[in-house]
Amino acid sequence: MSTHEHSTNTPRAQSSRNGIFLDRDYFRTLNGILKIPEMILDIAAFICASVWQDTPFLQTYRSSAAGWVMFATMSAFITTLIITFLHLFRIIYKLPGPWGLIEPIYCCAYSVMMLIAGIVAAVDAKRYGFFESSITATACFTCSAFAVYCVNTIWLFICWCRSGTPTEETVTTATRTSTISRTTYEA
Repeated sequence: MSTHEHSTNTPRAQSSRNGIFLDRDYFRTLNGILKIPEMILDIAAFICASVWQDTPFLQTYRSSAAGWVMFATMSAFITTLIITFLHLFRIIYKLPGPWGLIEPIYCCAYSVMMLIAGIVAAVDAKRYGFFESSITATACFTCSAFAVYCVNTIWLFICWCRSGTPTEETVTTATRTSTISRTTYEA
């Protein structure tokens, strides 16, 4: 007589949307990777614009042009930082609203703001003959930030069209398989 016993235990995959926790894989996604240069370029442009604002020979014009660049870059930095933390701790999936659509719209708005800030800085750099290096650096950083925000906007829009979520979500899957085989021979 032969007896064969086979047992398989496979738990169902749990979606990573359950609970709030630190998503260590967020900065491995394209959305997470793009957030880092966005924030670095925002801070660099803000610092250069604040140096540009304190330039002595630009006393009459400094408040409007440099002020706009400082507003655009700092508001973009703060918003991007908040969105990054919402993604990093998976809170964004718990919030009501169509975040798959909201995030590309915010990225598009900051793309336009960075474009305008870059044009304002480039016009000032041209006006003063590239004399003040902080104006030129501000123009370079804001134009670079414009490019990164555009790439992020396009990526988020593609993700939204595919799935309705702000990013291609990483799903952690735990699978455990155990097999027990027992064969018995009787004479």
